[in-house]
Amino acid sequence: MAPTASPKSAAPKTTRVRLYTRLSQRLREHLHDYSRAHGRSERAVIEEAIARYLANPGKDPSASGPLDRLARAIDDDRRLREQQHRDVEILSEAFGRFVQAWTFMHGATFIDPPTPEASAAASRQQAVGEAIYKRFAARVAGQFLRGHRFVQDLPGLGGQPPRESKG
Repeated sequence: MAPTASPKSAAPKTTRVRLYTRLSQRLREHLHDYSRAHGRSERAVIEEAIARYLANPGKDPSASGPLDRLARAIDDDRRLREQQHRDVEILSEAFGRFVQAWTFMHGATFIDPPTPEASAAASRQQAVGEAIYKRFAARVAGQFLRGHRFVQDLPGLGGQPPRESKG
């Protein structure tokens, strides 16, 4: 009798090598729990993790050395400082423009009124101005506490695309 050929061809068996390593008890328990939860053997989990690590060591943050992590942290800090500097420059420019417009509109308030009637009108205007300012300050504080920032309102600078002007 001739042996019958198997319908599926046999895949070559992977040669395995025994590797001895020591893990902390905590990591060993974590590996055991992870393997059980995913229905995989510990060997398969370890083999996949090592293969992924060796395939792309530059993309894995745990694969970089302390100097690489420090350089990345310095770059991140530099980018944050540059963004904060830009935001302060924008706010400074906006504040300067506001003060310029305000002094143009309210320059007369710095001149002593020539008559008692003008003085009374100036006092009323000042009281109304203070009430408006208090409402304005409360609104700014409320927006700030909710996380809103002025730079977010600026087209093209606050994460929004620039608006097309209709003209």
